[in-house]
Amino acid sequence: MENWIEYIDLKFSEFEQFNSHENKNGFYPTRTYKIDGTYIEFEFDGITKLKKIECGKYWIINSAEYISNVKAVFEDSENNFVEYLQTSFDGENGTKYELNFTSENIKKLDHFLKLPVESGWIEKLYKYKNGAYKIEIENLSQDFKSNNCEIILLDIAEQDLPFFGDKLSRKINAFLIDKFVKKENIELEITEVKPIQSKKTNA
Repeated sequence: MENWIEYIDLKFSEFEQFNSHENKNGFYPTRTYKIDGTYIEFEFDGITKLKKIECGKYWIINSAEYISNVKAVFEDSENNFVEYLQTSFDGENGTKYELNFTSENIKKLDHFLKLPVESGWIEKLYKYKNGAYKIEIENLSQDFKSNNCEIILLDIAEQDLPFFGDKLSRKINAFLIDKFVKKENIELEITEVKPIQSKKTNA
């Protein structure tokens, strides 16, 4: 194998491939695998460079597809190559999310993919007065416990066209809710992002 597309096609040949398209109209080609509520998506820049890898939870309701407020993305860092981010309209760009095709980077990708393929995670969504204000991520595998985190939620405009102080304001609001609002008035929704290793199409 000499490129990412060949490597990923072979690695995921046992799993259902929901969507795959070639580079058209200036968009990057992708590979998207959607298996029983868990998705993994690869975005390519040519065949030897990955622009982005992400995974998370999706639902189909009345033929419409929805994804979770949070996703896990590959990040070329020392912390398991994983970063949890709030899902946004514009998405992520930058060299820290990219991965060139090398033997060392194959190892990095394989480690990241243990998260959606073998372990999964728990999302704890907190709501107050019908508005979601934060999500806590709890990893189910000891290998990824260091990636447990809390994400303060922003609206679409605050993510893609942020004003100075937007994030700080949201953090203060979340702190005040957690500190002073009675727990019975805070709604908690728990979602499990299940690993896909038990969902092979030939199983």
